[in-house]
Amino acid sequence: MSLKGPILHHSADEIERFTEQKLEPVAETIREKSMRIYEAMEHIINYVGAVVRSLYIQAFHFIRVATEPIYFTFKSFWDSFPPFRWFIYTFVSFNAIPFAIFAGWSLLTCGLVLALAGVAIVIAQSFFTIVGFIVFLPVVVILVLVAFVCVTFMTLAWFGFKISGSVQNFIGITSQELAVDLKGITKGMKDVVTKRSIT
Repeated sequence: MSLKGPILHHSADEIERFTEQKLEPVAETIREKSMRIYEAMEHIINYVGAVVRSLYIQAFHFIRVATEPIYFTFKSFWDSFPPFRWFIYTFVSFNAIPFAIFAGWSLLTCGLVLALAGVAIVIAQSFFTIVGFIVFLPVVVILVLVAFVCVTFMTLAWFGFKISGSVQNFIGITSQELAVDLKGITKGMKDVVTKRSIT
């Protein structure tokens, strides 16, 4: 049994088929466009990746070519002049402890600054969140009340519609029975009128 819609006088199956016919080309167009966008983005990403790879290789090659003479000069100086090695070893050994202290101090102060900044950021964010909540909460309460009132009226209307339909079905006043009853009434009235006019 297919129910007819009150406005379009079409069954739900007809409306569903009509909607599918209209939406299928749109969905196909969206699929095609998204595939084109995906392919274009993939092409762009591959192109950018190739450019970055090429730049990296060129930069690495340039740095290697530029530093190679310095490296070989330093290596030959290191191998042929022992006092240079002594100086580097002495410099590194004497500065190891001060460097460790400096690195520890830098890490400690960096941690303290980040902790202080983190606390300040949390405090500032909390303040602005509370200010936003002061505005947000009344709006949400009002909208919840409006939604509740709307849903209450819609629920009452829905119950009324369902009850009226049940009452009509219980009494037997459906549209088909009403049409049959009206036809019977008009036929009966015609019969009464014709009988009176004959007598």
